[in-house]
Amino acid sequence: MFHIIRPIFGSLPIASVLIGLAGQPAMLVLPPALTTALVLLRDRLIRRRVGQAAWPSDGFARHVLVDDLGRLVCITLLGLPLFLLGDLLRQLLPHS
Repeated sequence: MFHIIRPIFGSLPIASVLIGLAGQPAMLVLPPALTTALVLLRDRLIRRRVGQAAWPSDGFARHVLVDDLGRLVCITLLGLPLFLLGDLLRQLLPHS
């Protein structure tokens, strides 16, 4: 599960540009929402593995969740100008 999150975070800016190229601003919500669901699922899996372990393990699970959600917010905010760039490219391309 740890190896899945990094490529997903890397693909979010590309998804924003592609959504801009498609001209579908309503779809801009979908990638961060699905990634949030995946991050919360991963938090559940980490907490199940921790189980009744000591407090540092629970602290690790909290740290991973907060770190992933913070990174997701930053990448989502970065995606907004990228969406506008994709939309600008769509407008510049000749319509067939």
